[in-house]
Amino acid sequence: MKRHWTALFLLLALPAFAGEMYSWTDANGVKHFSDSPPPKSVKAQKLLVKGGVTTSAPADEDTKDADADAGPKMAAAAGYSPEDITRNCNIARENLTTVEAVKLPVDAQGYPVDLEAAKLRQARIDKAQQQVKLFCTK
Repeated sequence: MKRHWTALFLLLALPAFAGEMYSWTDANGVKHFSDSPPPKSVKAQKLLVKGGVTTSAPADEDTKDADADAGPKMAAAAGYSPEDITRNCNIARENLTTVEAVKLPVDAQGYPVDLEAAKLRQARIDKAQQQVKLFCTK
């Protein structure tokens, strides 16, 4: 049980560091947290900390962005015209700018006062980023 409290404390302390952290479980079932990536043989989660909200993604997600035109090519293959892709790219970028401009009230330690609002804001940012990735070239 002590291990769970340590992990919980570590997760709650992550927003104070505001950066990337990695989480993985070793062969013995021990949960690890680190600010540097684990060995390639280990399947890890990347923990992204923004505004007191922690989200996770596969640690190798950054390597999937090799082709900058992959999203627009996929949109074109799905039947979007070049004009639709351009228009949707502009809309997605505007949406991302608008959502990122929303600043939530924080307490004295810098944590969001309303955690649900912070989670909703992060979900909207993630969705807008996915749309930018689909319709825009880098």
